[in-house]
Amino acid sequence: MHKKTKGSIAELATALQLTKEGFTISFPFGENQRYDLVAERSGKFLRIQVKYSTPKNGTLRVNCQSSNNWSVRSYTSEDIDLIAVYDGLKGDIYFVESSKLKKNRILLRLQPTKNKQDKLIRYAKEFNKIRF
Repeated sequence: MHKKTKGSIAELATALQLTKEGFTISFPFGENQRYDLVAERSGKFLRIQVKYSTPKNGTLRVNCQSSNNWSVRSYTSEDIDLIAVYDGLKGDIYFVESSKLKKNRILLRLQPTKNKQDKLIRYAKEFNKIRF
């Protein structure tokens, strides 16, 4: 499946879930914004960047940056409020606050580690709801 098609699927699935949760969804015109959609509820607006990820080795790997032919730029809390991570196999969506983005990539663990390590592990289930 083409990368753009995956992105469209993830954006629409995220919009659907947020609509069911009582948000009003807006899509910015054009492709020059750092976010893919805006969710509004009770007068509060959230800028959301959506990422499609296929699980590998029990984790969802998400690049927290955008790139084009000229530059690579990491997302910051000045650009977005959340990254919505769409699980390409199950269709689940996880919402990571921009304040939790410390590196250019995040890993969300879907299953416990084989060596039972828990320190510094981010389990996807911790991000299944927007903290609003």
